[in-house]
Amino acid sequence: MMPNEETPIPTKDALVSFGLFADTHYAAGLTYGNRYCDESLEKLRTCVRTFNERKLPFAVNLGDLVDHVDDRTKETECLSQVASVLSEFRGECHSVLGNHDITCFTKQTIRSLLGGYQDSFYSFDLPGCHFVVLDSNYHQDGADYTPDTMPENWADSWISAAQLDWLRQDLATAKSSPTVVFCHSNMDEREYDGDLDPHVLRNHAEARHIVEQSGNVVAVIQGHYHHGRSASINGIPYITLPAMVDGAGPENNAYAIASLYPDGKMTVEGYGRMASS
Repeated sequence: MMPNEETPIPTKDALVSFGLFADTHYAAGLTYGNRYCDESLEKLRTCVRTFNERKLPFAVNLGDLVDHVDDRTKETECLSQVASVLSEFRGECHSVLGNHDITCFTKQTIRSLLGGYQDSFYSFDLPGCHFVVLDSNYHQDGADYTPDTMPENWADSWISAAQLDWLRQDLATAKSSPTVVFCHSNMDEREYDGDLDPHVLRNHAEARHIVEQSGNVVAVIQGHYHHGRSASINGIPYITLPAMVDGAGPENNAYAIASLYPDGKMTVEGYGRMASS
């Protein structure tokens, strides 16, 4: 798949370029609404192939790798198939946990099956830049989501108080390094039918305040909202990727390559339904 015509190709001046995709919702044989879950494995394979061609050092999965099929054995098989495709990526793959992931598995199980970092939220560095992976799968009291304790209303999504304290300290440690934050649920506040959009964190204001006060966060990149969107709040762009699962056929794929520059600017090359910026 070729990048969109308006795609800004990064220059050699970029600190780093990295891959992005969201909401594969893979489940063998499953289609509902506009979600073609069965096709996501091949879409993901195309995405990984593009990332390898560009020799990217890392990529970020923004959550909801698999979908719920009421059969733990089949769900495990689906996640194993996704993990196998991700293992073809020659860089490092970072996975943000999504609500559908936790509907199927505990956080510990899914991270064990995927490999990599064992904490559900963490940060990592590359020369001259800093990256933060957040976990929005908590109840208001700070307890983890689990398959047996998912909220009746999936919109009841929180970043725990302990994680917010960690985030504040982590961003302070990063100092002036341009920093990108990744999260499944959204931080950019907006309404839907006169109430808070259900894709937005319940404690979005507190999370956003920490991000803004740090002075070093240059972008927040999100999944969860399948249509995709972009917003800017107090000078920080909030980029939400469209869901890879939505739409039939390879032309309805959606993923991106972002490039971060020393001045904190970031460009996004969109593929398929993902817009470039």
